[in-house]
Amino acid sequence: MPMIGGKKGAVSMRKVLIGIGVFALLVAGVGLGLKFWTKDQTSTTAQVIDLLNPFVTQETVYVQTTSRYASRYKDSTGNSMDYAYDTVSYNAQGQARTIRYTAFGKKIKPNHYLAITTKGQNVRQWAEVAWRNIPSAAQVKLK
Repeated sequence: MPMIGGKKGAVSMRKVLIGIGVFALLVAGVGLGLKFWTKDQTSTTAQVIDLLNPFVTQETVYVQTTSRYASRYKDSTGNSMDYAYDTVSYNAQGQARTIRYTAFGKKIKPNHYLAITTKGQNVRQWAEVAWRNIPSAAQVKLK
């Protein structure tokens, strides 16, 4: 069977395919490694990495609110304060993860429960939730 482009072309194409394969494995390895590196980090860097990382999936986690906030800062208008909270959250299987969520323009009322949609450390949204709507594995951890 004749080779298209001759023997040199076939060798060159093989090297290109091997290079692409090695590159894909490196990208996958870095993506998976970063997924574990960002866990429990509340920094903006960890949030951005998880937002962009295709290996990090979206999930809902649950927290009990507290009056202790990690930081506060003026909002972009300068008219009110935003409050960031670092807390341990639990997913539906009861697995823990420390996350940071922000309340814009107000403090959070303590001793309530939130359902927080996350992509790793990146918080997409949160809303107050009733105790009965929290999965049992997360309830056990939140008691």
